[in-house]
Amino acid sequence: MPAVDTLLVCALAGLVGALAMDLPMFLMPEGFTPAYVAASKLLRKPIDDVSQVAAQAVHHVTGVLGGAGLGVAILVLEPRLGLWSTVILATTVLTVFIINVFGFLVLPRAGFDADRREAVFQQWLFSAVVYGVVVAAVTLSLLPV
Repeated sequence: MPAVDTLLVCALAGLVGALAMDLPMFLMPEGFTPAYVAASKLLRKPIDDVSQVAAQAVHHVTGVLGGAGLGVAILVLEPRLGLWSTVILATTVLTVFIINVFGFLVLPRAGFDADRREAVFQQWLFSAVVYGVVVAAVTLSLLPV
């Protein structure tokens, strides 16, 4: 498969993963707080001034970019490791990366008290794992073995 096609498939997988994250985020008490926090920091606005459209856009665009990053990893590692090993390794690293960047760099700057920070982080952790699993599944189902 050409490199551009691999990147497009993975970007699509990233979007599907971000959309899949919407369900657990919607069902949990803190809802889309992680998306609002991320958009707040990216747009340099207070959280209360971030629109729902901006939060959703940042959330879903970030999912696409994560998928594209996975595509780059596949292009580099797949010839050495094989597709399945590369996708599982790369999505695991991607998932751990997004958990940690949000949890230890972005969220602490949100101004929440410790209890709310912990609640948001726990929900983010679950949602990020959903993202990683869905991205891996979609990528493996769309890329030729």
